[in-house]
Amino acid sequence: MRTFALACLATAAPLAAQTALEPPVKLADFVVTPSRFGVADVPTTTAASLTAAEIEVLPQLGDDLFRSIARLPGLAADDVSAQFWVRGAPQSQLLARLDGVDLIEPFHLKDVDGALSIVDPAIIRRLDLSTGGFTAEYGDRLAGVLTMETKTAARPRTALGLSLTGVGGNHHGVFAGNRGRWLVSARRGYPDIALKASGRRDDVSPRYYDVFGKVEYDVGPAHTLSFHVLHAGDALRYERRNNPSLTSSYDSDYAWGRWQGSFGERLTGEAVLSYAWLTWKRDGSGRMDGFPFALHDRRNLEQVALRNDWSFSVNDRLVLRGGVEGKTATANYNYVLSRRYNIVEGGRQLPMDDNRVLRRRPEGESAGGFIAARMQPIAALVFEPGVRFDRHDWAHPFLFTPLVPTFFGYDPPSSPHISANTEPNPRLNAALMVGLATIRAAWGRYAQTEGLQALETSKHDDFNWPEWAEHRVFGIEYPLARTATLRVEAYERIHTNVASRWENVDNPYDLFPELQDDRVLIRPERGRTRGVEVLLSSLGTGPLTWHASYAISRAEERIAEFAGQALVSRWVPRSHDQRHAFHADVTYVMNPRWQFSAAWQYHTGWPTTDVVYSLTTLANGRRALVSNNGPVYGLRLPDYHRLDLRATRRITLRRGELRLFLDVFNAYDRVNLLGYDHRVTISGTQVTNEKNPREQLPLLPSIGAEWEF
Repeated sequence: MRTFALACLATAAPLAAQTALEPPVKLADFVVTPSRFGVADVPTTTAASLTAAEIEVLPQLGDDLFRSIARLPGLAADDVSAQFWVRGAPQSQLLARLDGVDLIEPFHLKDVDGALSIVDPAIIRRLDLSTGGFTAEYGDRLAGVLTMETKTAARPRTALGLSLTGVGGNHHGVFAGNRGRWLVSARRGYPDIALKASGRRDDVSPRYYDVFGKVEYDVGPAHTLSFHVLHAGDALRYERRNNPSLTSSYDSDYAWGRWQGSFGERLTGEAVLSYAWLTWKRDGSGRMDGFPFALHDRRNLEQVALRNDWSFSVNDRLVLRGGVEGKTATANYNYVLSRRYNIVEGGRQLPMDDNRVLRRRPEGESAGGFIAARMQPIAALVFEPGVRFDRHDWAHPFLFTPLVPTFFGYDPPSSPHISANTEPNPRLNAALMVGLATIRAAWGRYAQTEGLQALETSKHDDFNWPEWAEHRVFGIEYPLARTATLRVEAYERIHTNVASRWENVDNPYDLFPELQDDRVLIRPERGRTRGVEVLLSSLGTGPLTWHASYAISRAEERIAEFAGQALVSRWVPRSHDQRHAFHADVTYVMNPRWQFSAAWQYHTGWPTTDVVYSLTTLANGRRALVSNNGPVYGLRLPDYHRLDLRATRRITLRRGELRLFLDVFNAYDRVNLLGYDHRVTISGTQVTNEKNPREQLPLLPSIGAEWEF
């Protein structure tokens, strides 16, 4: 099994930014968080911004929000998955928050590492991304914070959209004399139809849909109460003659209430009470490497959470902030895998049976809180010290564990395991105005505990202890005349107590990753990420707007490996380590009817792992072909680059506006690689390993339309 391309699911909307300097007049409006990017339909004080109107005209396929921001400095993403890495850290170390609620796994089609996000970009009003040095109100994440706020309309409005990959729409309404507002959005994707129409694959059938609803009401002049629901579902079926088959489905349900308000001009607050229910279903069977196997995987997670934050303005130079949050959750695991495979041992080729049965019901509570003070001792300086406390108690008694010896040597624990973190995490952010320049710096300690839903089922792993990271960030922003802005930022993130993990080091996109020979246990001793990012943005005052960024970075871990009989530690790059990355986009507004845009990106090749094939002589004199993984991430793929184009035509109708668009993904049909497949031939005692490239997405044109009225 090798990766398959969801050809019409990919999108490549590059995102860049405009910088807006905010004079240090009112302390509460001064942003001191470095590495903070914003996407909004109104001007913001974030270090970088992009309006919703600009997003509409940038190249994109799949109508996916997470792919739309994956071109920001410090982010790494491929063509298959909507997940992106944040300065060398995986998506699991990013906090994603929608209208105040934390999204646990915000992706459709998890069998291909989350091909699409579950958030409709058409409903997003503002999006902020912090890639380092975020302040104390955010906890339990090591790398970054993504906050998203949905739109609120002052009048009824409807939008309907249709493209090659799906159909969707949203409607805004008002009631009670505009004191109340509501929003409903729905999308239905049919990439299976697009794949068949393109003639690419008829053995895979992916589908997805999501629905979002919001009702908000102004209960007072300065108080808003809102209720939200989000449901996302998807299914995938893979069937191919003489190959394994897979049937899977995933559902995510969120319901939450939110209060935002103020008491006078000094005290403001927010409270969010939420309920989440997630389910995973996955069944597979067939033959792998000539041997039969059967897989049955069922999981679910139920969680109730409460968060309450407050801010008190003592005066124009001092703001005190604090908050608490708590969660209680229960998960269920029912995982059964039976398989047979061959090993060579003692000069004999032996068939092995691997039977894994895991049934657990982990449960627990978590609590967190923070206190911080934002101070302005002089007009040009703002700094914010803060400290955060988090505690997580996960207990997972066994419901049923058969005493079956396995190849992995699993020994069940005699008592429930509890993981907790009670150490304080201090943080400090500062911003200094020097002439027209803004200098920002941040230092902080961050911790993350493995979620109840993240237990490694295929290897009977236990929960890991909390991971720790230290952030160090320094940056400067400077306006270049009246036409552009420049931002330069240097950062370092040091990881300690890094959790061990199972990882497919050669092919990360296999429908049955737990059955592959390239799946290895990585036990890092520590990790580090260092880099410098440069962002240059036009101010968008004319028909031509542009953005360009360059990043040089290194993301690596120190792991222990056996070299012969000796255990040796060495620094190994992370799977998405890209030493050099460049992004640029340009948009030309010819007139109110026609808009054109282009986006180009480049990064050096990601690491991959070689597979070495050889012949071994058995005791009976015969030879057997064996394979072994080479040094973990010891090879590099070729450099990646791609050009995307979009043309947008606006037509004013008697009722509303019609927008037609044409996208061209990978316009010059660059062959970018995810890795290599191996075609092994044997001639006598010679073994020939022919590497065939596993390609990412080719040139893909797409058309669509949106009617807003």
